[in-house]
Amino acid sequence: MKLLLINPPQTFYPGSEQPAGNLPIGLMYIAAVLERAGYKTEILDAFMTDYSFQKNGETINVGMPFEQIKQEICRRKPDLVGIAGPFTCQIENSVKISNLTKQVDPGILTVVGGPHVTTVPKGFLEEAKNVDIAVTGEGENTMLDIAQYFEGKKQLSEILGLAYRKDGEVTVNSPRPFVKNLDELPYPAYDLVNMEQYLSPKKIGYRSFKNRAISMITSRGCPFNCCFCSVHLHMGREFRAHSASYVLNHIQYVVEKFNVKNIFFEDDNLTLDLARFEAICDGLITKKISIGWETPNGVRADCLNLNLLKKMKESGCQSVFFGVESGDQQILDNVICKSLDLNRVVDVVKICRDIGLKTGAFYIIGFPGEKKENMQKTVDFALRLKRDFDVGMHLFFATPSFGTRLYDECKAKGYIQENLTWNSFAEARQPKGMPLISTEDFTPEEVKEIAAKALQEYKKLSLLNHIKNPRKALKTAFDQPQLILKYVKNLFR
Repeated sequence: MKLLLINPPQTFYPGSEQPAGNLPIGLMYIAAVLERAGYKTEILDAFMTDYSFQKNGETINVGMPFEQIKQEICRRKPDLVGIAGPFTCQIENSVKISNLTKQVDPGILTVVGGPHVTTVPKGFLEEAKNVDIAVTGEGENTMLDIAQYFEGKKQLSEILGLAYRKDGEVTVNSPRPFVKNLDELPYPAYDLVNMEQYLSPKKIGYRSFKNRAISMITSRGCPFNCCFCSVHLHMGREFRAHSASYVLNHIQYVVEKFNVKNIFFEDDNLTLDLARFEAICDGLITKKISIGWETPNGVRADCLNLNLLKKMKESGCQSVFFGVESGDQQILDNVICKSLDLNRVVDVVKICRDIGLKTGAFYIIGFPGEKKENMQKTVDFALRLKRDFDVGMHLFFATPSFGTRLYDECKAKGYIQENLTWNSFAEARQPKGMPLISTEDFTPEEVKEIAAKALQEYKKLSLLNHIKNPRKALKTAFDQPQLILKYVKNLFR
């Protein structure tokens, strides 16, 4: 049999956050496991292959046009098509590909997995009529079982971690236990994607991506309890990680084979096991692996100290992002349940500034239980960290993702509309869109106004920081003159 795994195009609104040009790591791990078991597997990377922008009403599709995807499915003649189903705001493209697949051949088995599908498998299959099977949780071993089902070696009823239709009704099987020993997994199937498309410098929308940079995930699972986060729903609460030796060998492999220069560690909890993390840093130093690395998904500030931060920088760390979420300690403790001391955040970003590590932080406003004063505290905290320590501010609206405690609370109290659709999440992220949550303490318009004013102040601080640093200002003027002009315009608005 032949399996085709598809990384769908992505959709965004002009001016909104652009889709990231990251490797389809999930599909690549699945493909590697399938190939190891002897199954002929291909990846159709419809996001990066024949990369283009297509206007579609108010939105823009990024990647291979859908008609071309249909032609590729027809040409490759797969028996089974597995489609990545990323976050809710992008899931519609996965459904479109399942429709195209059935147009090519109704006999092709269609499978979709990913975070969205995991949180609402029954509702997803009830809406996505041309998806035969939804994979919940990790997909490597489940896809292997589905391939064996196609060959007549297993029954769907006995396969853990999936949902399917039986007699016209959706059946959701018991969850599959998570992979305990991640070192048992082979490296992602790098040979099944065009690595040079990812490694060459590129621009996606307004974002520039570094030369010869890839993403890597070295751990899974999250033991923490943030109300807005759905990670534990599809990756579990138990922290599981590749060993330091596996990670170092993996890094050595991509450096030697693909001449990778930068790595983005996309872990949710890269620094949770400090002994493992320190061993990775030590290994990079002692093995003299020349690599730059960053943590764009964020790490906890309370896991780090001066000695470890120095070691991180010595091993190639170029920037650190922190998940702060709120600048109001009471909201962090009692609403978000982050269990993070803001004083510790200040201490750590000060150390980063002193030793020359760039920093950024993620913040969220608009939670039920917040008032406008609480949101302003977050803004004030973020601007203080920018002013005093040059910490980048990345401010988001609270989004009630399906399956989270935030969603359950908002639904129970009537803080969100009853008929949220896949597109509701995409529309909320566009520049003209509104936050989805409205309570007796604030309206979506008020939350958006607070964020807009915060962004204006942040841009002014950014310009002032450039003025204080002539070398940085000169470099930016040469590299991104339009950025300097934009800052100046905003300063006088």
